[in-house]
Amino acid sequence: MAKKEVLENNETQLTAVEKYQLAKECFEKEDYEGAVSYYEQAARMDHAEAEVELAQLYLAGIGVEKDEKKAAYYFELAAMLEHVEAQNSIADCFYFGQGVPRNYRKAVYWYRQATKQGHPYAVESLANCYYRGEGVVQNFEEAVKYFEVAATKESVWALYYLGECYFYGKGVEKDAEKAVEYYTKAAEQGNTLAASTLGDRYSYGEGVKKDFAEAVKWYAVAADAGNEWAQNKLANCYYYGDGVEQDEAKAVEYFAKSAEAGNKNSMSRLGECYYYGRGVEQNYEEAFKWYQTAAEAGHNISKYSVGNCYFAGNGVEQNYEEAIKWFIEAAEQNIEGAMNKLGECYQYGYGVEQNYEESLAWYQKAADKGNGWALDAIGSFYEYGKGVERNIEEALVWYKKAADKGNKHAKTRIQRLA
Repeated sequence: MAKKEVLENNETQLTAVEKYQLAKECFEKEDYEGAVSYYEQAARMDHAEAEVELAQLYLAGIGVEKDEKKAAYYFELAAMLEHVEAQNSIADCFYFGQGVPRNYRKAVYWYRQATKQGHPYAVESLANCYYRGEGVVQNFEEAVKYFEVAATKESVWALYYLGECYFYGKGVEKDAEKAVEYYTKAAEQGNTLAASTLGDRYSYGEGVKKDFAEAVKWYAVAADAGNEWAQNKLANCYYYGDGVEQDEAKAVEYFAKSAEAGNKNSMSRLGECYYYGRGVEQNYEEAFKWYQTAAEAGHNISKYSVGNCYFAGNGVEQNYEEAIKWFIEAAEQNIEGAMNKLGECYQYGYGVEQNYEESLAWYQKAADKGNGWALDAIGSFYEYGKGVERNIEEALVWYKKAADKGNKHAKTRIQRLA
C-alpha cells in the first residue's frame, strides 16, 4: 500500500477529538489550511468546539476566504449541540443580520438558550430585547429581571439600564435615588454613557442634590473617553461657568471635539462661537461652515443661522433667495426667528415680491410663539395700515405685548403714541 494511502487510512480512523487536537496543533504552527481541514473533519463528526473555531476562522478570514454565511452556519451547528458560546454567537448573528437575515425572534430564542446555561452576555442581550421589544413583546418587568441577573455577572451595561429603568419607572417604581446608585456603579466601571448621564443628574438635581462641580467631574470623565454628548455638555459648562471657572476657549475646544465626532448641537454651538467671536477669533467663514454642516445634519436652529448668513452676507456671498430657502426650512420646524425673518423678507421685498399680507401671516406665526420682534412688527402694520386697516388702538395692544417681551422699539412707539 502506498504511503499516501496509509496516511489517509489512518486519518479516517481518528476520532473527532483527535482531529480537533490536530487542528489546534496546525493552527499553533500557523498552518491555517491544515487547521481548517482538520476542523472541518471534526465538525463533520459533530465536534461542537471544532465548529465554533471553524466559524471564527470564517469570520476572520484565516485559512479560508472570509465568509459570514459559513460562520453563521457553523455557529448554528454548534449551538444545536448546546455549545453555549455558539448559542450566544448565532443569536448575535440573527440580531445584527450577520451572515443570516436579521431575525429578532430567532435571536431571542438563542439568547434564551444561552441564558439558561448562564452566559453573561446572553442574559444582558435578552434583557435588551425585552427592553426594546425586539423579537418579543416589550416587557420592562422582564427586562429588569434579566438586567438584575446580568448585573450579578458583572455586566456594566446592565447597571446602566437598571439606572434607566429606575429613573423613568420602567418595570419598577420610579426611584431617582436608586437610579443614581446604578449610574454611579456603571460609571465607576468605565461606562461613559452612565458617566455622562450621572453628570445630567447632578446638573439638574435629580436623585441627588444639585451640584454643578460634580456634574463637571462626570462630564469630564465621559468627555475625555470620547463621549460626544458629554463633550457638548462639558463645553456648555465652560461656556457659562457652571461648576467650573468660565473659560470660553476651553468651551470651544470641547465643542470642536464633539462636533468633529458628529454631534450636530456642538456643530451649531461652534458656529455660534466663530460668528460672535466667543472663545475664538471671530470668523464668519468658519461660522458659516459649521452652521451649514449642522443644518445639513438636520439641526433646525442652524438652518435659521445659515439663512441669516446668506441674508447678511456674513461668511458667504449675500443671497436673499438662498436665505429664504433656509428660513422656510427652519420655519417649517417651528423656529420662530425664521418665521420672523420671513415676515421681514415679505415686508420689504428681500428676495421675494413685497407682500404685506404674506408678511403679516409669517409675523403672526412668530408672534404666536412669543417673538418680541414679530409682535412689534404687527403693531407697526396696524399703526400704518399695512396689509390691514389702520387701527391705533390695535397697534398699541401689539406694542404692549412686544414691550412685555423686552422690545425697546415697542416701548418707544408706545411713548410716541401715548
